[in-house]
Amino acid sequence: MKTRHLKNKRIFFKIILRTALFIFLSFIAIKGGTLGGNFVSKIEGTVVKSIDVHNFKSILNTSFPIIDSVYNSGNISISFYGEIKNIISYIFGFDFRSPETVLNSNLVILNNYYIKYYPEVLLNRENQVKLDYSNDENAVDAEKNGLLVDQSSIYTEEEIPNQNKENKDNKNNDIGYQSQMKIAIRNDTNEKIDINELLKAPISKLTSKKGPKVLIYHTHTTESYVDKASNLNKTDFPSWSKDPQKGVVRVGDQLASILKKNYDIDVIHNGTIHDYPDYNSSYANSLKTVSSILKSYPSINVIIDLHRDGLGGQGKKLRVVKEVNGKNAAQVMFVMGTNKNGLYHPNWKENMKFALKLQDTLNKICPGLAKPINLSKNRYNQHVSDKALIIEVGGDGNLLEECLESTKYLAQAISQVVK
Repeated sequence: MKTRHLKNKRIFFKIILRTALFIFLSFIAIKGGTLGGNFVSKIEGTVVKSIDVHNFKSILNTSFPIIDSVYNSGNISISFYGEIKNIISYIFGFDFRSPETVLNSNLVILNNYYIKYYPEVLLNRENQVKLDYSNDENAVDAEKNGLLVDQSSIYTEEEIPNQNKENKDNKNNDIGYQSQMKIAIRNDTNEKIDINELLKAPISKLTSKKGPKVLIYHTHTTESYVDKASNLNKTDFPSWSKDPQKGVVRVGDQLASILKKNYDIDVIHNGTIHDYPDYNSSYANSLKTVSSILKSYPSINVIIDLHRDGLGGQGKKLRVVKEVNGKNAAQVMFVMGTNKNGLYHPNWKENMKFALKLQDTLNKICPGLAKPINLSKNRYNQHVSDKALIIEVGGDGNLLEECLESTKYLAQAISQVVK
């Protein structure tokens, strides 16, 4: 009886000891795991902070192309691979980037509409947009969020005055031209601009952060040019195309390529379509794209919204050409925004300084290639940086090759100013 009682006591003590040991070891394991996890997390945080994010993304994009395709869906690359895809698309009659072409290749009735009637829809878009803004030249009220947004249309409405006639007293009307230091400004505001003073003032330096320094994008992504000389002066030739090879996206890609190859300036070129199908929301759409890219690449300083110009009248097209080194090059215009329309943009003069220096440099490289700067009441999303501007390369009546020719000199000017 005593032996059984002692045996039961031993079993009881063993259970208590095992339970206590289990609790103790569990405590040690939890505490040790927590301390170890915190230590590892601290080390990982230090490692992550030291990683060059831009290079890390580049490695991932190179290793897994699908990441680059999804993350940077607006990236456009005019490459040999792209040309092969275009040849295949031409042979088989469709392009997966444009789903409507897949339907067109299979249904004759849709293909007939696309060829005969769709270009007319594109031709009428300019006039539809002007009607939308007949009561307000400067901005529209976005009812959904209660915020003012920039108008979408930028058109040349009159002939450029003789730039050689300088305005010596530097007086400036509410709307008119002023000229100084061989630089002309079409001033649509009541702001007095001292060109000489702004030219002398320094601009902020590019950030020392690793990564791309320049962003090129397109608010009016579908703006296009004339494809060949035989179509010049044809009023029925479309001024809009979703094909990135035919318009401003192609010119933007050329500009980015020259900046990278010739001047070692890292550039992001984004070809996201912002003006289709809702043209009136173009600037609201492009602001989302730019804001997203800037969050991912804080190293970007220079932001170029590349457009082409136009007259805006029915049946009229604008062709602005300057002969440079024996070749026709499309003239370039810088469009600068302000806060005169009520939108937040307190540092717009910093952008203006940058544009004036670009204009001055481009004038020295190719006299007459740059048209007068257009100083607007609108903001045009230029509040995102102190080196943000719209660059209009040519007009809807220019040959694509004339606009591509201009990028050589534009890239040279950009390089000289930012470096």
